[in-house]
Amino acid sequence: MPNKALLIIALSARPFVAAAVQAAYRVTAIDGFADSQTLAMASATELAPFDQDGFQEEAMLAIVAKLDASQYLGFIYGSGFEARPALLAKIAERIPMLGNLPGTVALIKAPAHFFSVCARLDIAHPKTWAYANAILPSQAIVNQALAKPTLLKSVGGSGGGHIKRYQHNETLISEKTYVQQALHGLPVSILFLANGQDVALVGFNELLLAPSKAMPYRYGGAVSQLSLPMAVQHQLLVAAQKLTAEFALLGLNSLDAVLQDDGVAYVLEVNPRLSASVALYDTAGGELNLLAMHLATCQHGQLKPLVPSVSVMPASRAQAVVYSWLELTIPIDFAWPEWVQDYPSTEYAHLIAREQPVCTVEAKAECADVAKQLLTIRVKMLNQLLANYLKEDEDARTD
Repeated sequence: MPNKALLIIALSARPFVAAAVQAAYRVTAIDGFADSQTLAMASATELAPFDQDGFQEEAMLAIVAKLDASQYLGFIYGSGFEARPALLAKIAERIPMLGNLPGTVALIKAPAHFFSVCARLDIAHPKTWAYANAILPSQAIVNQALAKPTLLKSVGGSGGGHIKRYQHNETLISEKTYVQQALHGLPVSILFLANGQDVALVGFNELLLAPSKAMPYRYGGAVSQLSLPMAVQHQLLVAAQKLTAEFALLGLNSLDAVLQDDGVAYVLEVNPRLSASVALYDTAGGELNLLAMHLATCQHGQLKPLVPSVSVMPASRAQAVVYSWLELTIPIDFAWPEWVQDYPSTEYAHLIAREQPVCTVEAKAECADVAKQLLTIRVKMLNQLLANYLKEDEDARTD
């Protein structure tokens, strides 16, 4: 067993904690929700406050300052830093970082820079207007240029909740926002391992939405082992390869795109960090698990050749985030089905606000279509269980 522990920091750290424990690491987790599973698996868990821009800096640094840095091999990170890469650098002053550098995150999450790189590398991407390259002389002319439906996105935004329909003549592009052509098609992603120059494919995924009136593009989950035409697979792999070489990406990364009817996959973003899709794959053939591969790649001082793809189990896994449709408090004795993860801990019992995540539903099947069907059924079942509880609670209060 490794002598030192790992520090894992993510808005939802549970899948990475599970993989680290499976790889025989002791884990301290800093998490935005401190769900039941994370608390059960990690040796220690700290609940960290966050806002629309990710983890709050002062609170995060206070938590990290309390840790004995000598006890940790390093820290790995997931979501929560896209808009605050400088916070990663401050944490790395105390504990070694095992992943992409803060400067890499900052460059990739700067839309003017990222999409100019895509254009130079001949990577298909939607038309984008960012503050640094919106050089048209007036907003009126910008509006004329945006002939097709467009979206307003936050720089460094994650989870899709920040994406809105762009209201012409009402919202100006700022340093914190950018406007992008709206594309209609199948949202997909590729999970890959990178060594700074080359990539190894892990898998292709379908991305699911959980839209609400206020957040029409909110992230809703993913389905692994998506069957895509070979031409589309090639497009995504080539894009991942080019961007890896350009940004010297390390470890596990993911790339999101929209596949349109013309057979072109238009790149939307790269997530230079651990993503939720890591939990959708089990390695095969006695290989290290994905998190152990991530660590090995990030720790290697020189480029280590990668095989074209990671050997993974063929079954498809699917996951869906269930959001609360109204304010609710989950009772201590609520019977969660075995296929539910990330549900609230009684240790941190609190009111779940409307539109906030409640838990994650999982499903597994021999192929992506069947896994997605089973996932849909289970989400409906859980929502019915929650609705029944709310009705019983309301009846009890009115008696």
